[in-house]
Amino acid sequence: MKKIAIVGIGRVGLPLSLAFAEAGFKVFGIDTNEDLVNILNAGKMPFWEKGGLKLLKKHRGKNFIPTTSYSVTKDCQYIVLTLGTPVDENMNPSLIQIDAALSSLKTYLKPGQTLILRSTVSPGTTDYVKNFLNKIKGIRAGKNFYLAFCPERIAEGNALEELKEIPQIVGGVDKKSTKKAIELFKNFGIKCWPTDSLSAELAKLFTNMYRYISFAIANEFAIIAGNYHRDIYEIVDLVNKDYKRGGLAVPGLTGGPCLFKDGFFLINEIPFTDLISTSWKINETLPLFLINKIKERTKLADKKCVILGAAFKPNIDDTRESLSFKVKKALERSGAKVFLHDPLVKKYKTDLNKILENADLIFIATPHDYYLKNLTIEKFETLVNRNCLICDIWNIFKTNRVIFSLNFLSKNCH
Repeated sequence: MKKIAIVGIGRVGLPLSLAFAEAGFKVFGIDTNEDLVNILNAGKMPFWEKGGLKLLKKHRGKNFIPTTSYSVTKDCQYIVLTLGTPVDENMNPSLIQIDAALSSLKTYLKPGQTLILRSTVSPGTTDYVKNFLNKIKGIRAGKNFYLAFCPERIAEGNALEELKEIPQIVGGVDKKSTKKAIELFKNFGIKCWPTDSLSAELAKLFTNMYRYISFAIANEFAIIAGNYHRDIYEIVDLVNKDYKRGGLAVPGLTGGPCLFKDGFFLINEIPFTDLISTSWKINETLPLFLINKIKERTKLADKKCVILGAAFKPNIDDTRESLSFKVKKALERSGAKVFLHDPLVKKYKTDLNKILENADLIFIATPHDYYLKNLTIEKFETLVNRNCLICDIWNIFKTNRVIFSLNFLSKNCH
């Protein structure tokens, strides 16, 4: 049985570990967080992942061994780092997590192994790791030790499904390293696209930034339309309807740990990439624009305001860099009494009906499927104040309006 070590068993590393365990590997999940390791050894998932709990119960203690010890890597053919690259207070990439892992690994690395970087990194990080490896006695990356960057491109919460569907970009520091990494990911039955490590790093960042900039265009158009007292949804529909060169996206709160910071990896050393930095400003500004538009229609002081959704995107429980909290702060600064609800986030998983009682404002921040099923006009009419305003930036009620009253909803959408 082939052995693989996954260093970092968080939202990227844990689904990957379970997928390799299901594929027949003996997987060692390594993490410095002792509490996390204990939770996994107890057979509990630390976050929501479709199909994750079933595979954890199936493979825990057998094909999947959570541990805090790096010593298990000495017998592994593959070692995968799923550690993030955070940014410091000046928005510069920080390799502190990768440095710490490499320092813990270097005692156990040996010729013939393959090391794979998995999480989003700043350009040149794989070469940085190569230089580190070449300082270890007996190790020569690209000669007797293999190194590649193979970015994850899955959607949180659906990782186990998408690992078997989405083609894998494989960027080795040399052809043999690329071949070794392809041999690993072929176990998922997916296509692999070979390239060099730097191209793979840029491909991952370009993927995220393309999405982020697309969101920014949609959000800027929403702001412009709002300033003309028009709602964006009808205009987007007019642009796209039966037009072969359409494709305008609709707006929404755009957050999360990757999209928020990845652009800074690209512009850190380049002074003229205004498009990326401007996109960040637009996406981060949308919540405040919406609050200001709400304030044009009602005074928020002492009003009960309910934010629905704390996660940064639908159907996951990850709240990192979620713009819901920017909405919350803006409402609180306006003197409102703010309540936050999320069906998937333990801290905010309260009774929906109770939290909606006597609400003066409902701000739909995350379009979870739960809300699509459970938010009804009848529920609002029963629970909230008659003059309640609703901010539906995701257009889940299909009114084609961003901000509207309960009276409008009752008259037009029954």
